[in-house]
Amino acid sequence: MRSTYRNLQIIKHALQYYIARPNASEKDLTREKNLLERIEDEVEYYQKAYHIPKKRGGNK
Repeated sequence: MRSTYRNLQIIKHALQYYIARPNASEKDLTREKNLLERIEDEVEYYQKAYHIPKKRGGNK
């Protein structure tokens, strides 16, 4: 369970970084933002279901 949560967090952060790249097409950005939203929903589900505290600030 925790490894799934960690993997989702890695994917979320990678997408956040990737979406900020220059020269991305609107079509790509739309798809990527939709995927990011689904990943964020899954992260939130894991946080609530398994009582994982949300981290505030920092990159750890």
